[in-house]
Amino acid sequence: MPSISKKKWLLISIGTFLLILMICLSFYFFISKSDADMQNIPQIYYYDNLRTQVITRSTITAKQLHDYFRQAFYQYLPLLIAMICFCILLFSFIILYGVRILDKKHSKEIADDLMQVSYDRIDLVKANDLKAEYQILHQKMTAFEEDQKRLHAYISHEQKNLIMLLKARIQSNDPQITRDIDKLSQSIDDILALSAHQDMQKTICDLAMIAAEQCDRYRSIYPSLSFQFDEEADYSILGKEQWLRRALDNLLENAVKYGDQKPIEVSLRQAYNSVLLYVQDRGKGMSEVQQERIFDYGYRIHTLKKDGYGIGLSLVCHVCELCDGFIHVKSYPDQGSTFILAFPLADHRQNIT
Repeated sequence: MPSISKKKWLLISIGTFLLILMICLSFYFFISKSDADMQNIPQIYYYDNLRTQVITRSTITAKQLHDYFRQAFYQYLPLLIAMICFCILLFSFIILYGVRILDKKHSKEIADDLMQVSYDRIDLVKANDLKAEYQILHQKMTAFEEDQKRLHAYISHEQKNLIMLLKARIQSNDPQITRDIDKLSQSIDDILALSAHQDMQKTICDLAMIAAEQCDRYRSIYPSLSFQFDEEADYSILGKEQWLRRALDNLLENAVKYGDQKPIEVSLRQAYNSVLLYVQDRGKGMSEVQQERIFDYGYRIHTLKKDGYGIGLSLVCHVCELCDGFIHVKSYPDQGSTFILAFPLADHRQNIT
């Protein structure tokens, strides 16, 4: 039996014992007062009735006196019952209040334990824990299951198509094979990012260096791409370089595809103990309805046969969550889109912890 149950039973037992003891003492007190010892009193009593200075004397037996006191006792019996009921209610309230305090303390201990449970420590949770804490654990497991479904769907669809293309190009000696292999390598990186979860260990990453390298790579095929940042500022965040590279790569790839050859601006800012990454294009843009679904897995805005604004943005959103950040988009039809990624500054997070 858990210690909390022992405390409850001990509290209830003590309260019940005290209540029974008080009731017994009350009855004993009233009965002892109403039932006098018949052996220590005379059998006949007298009372004098003074009437106009003429004294008359009458006799009273012990039984009559006993009946008199018993009748007086019965007159106070309703009050005695009311007092007993009040005592029962009072003790019940005290016991329930004590049990509630114990339950609240125990619930807080369970909640604190469950908040520290990770996916590889599920065995620490006992079967008799409270419903609210199980709901928290269920949400974690549901999120993990959704990640696995997204990963399996990605593998079954994207990787099979790439492998089939590679086989066909190898047989025809097509020079496109190198680019397809690079894309396959990037897809594997996407798989690793999609299958990651927040409990994985993170390291300090320089987002400015990662963004500069990715922009240099895309600038060779898209000269209108620019990158701006303050060289004196600190852009360190907690995460994994592989995640951040794939997230930025997906944003740049979409900007190039739908940018209509117009300038693309990438910039970094530090504000409010956070690092803000901006990716702005002047392409097709999106409506408000489309912006609400832009980060849903598998959702694609444009009907063009281009793998963009679908799995890629879902991955970007997942990477932001892994790094304890978030993503926001501002877009207007035919005016372009601006994606804003916000991450906590690494130094600030370390000071908090």
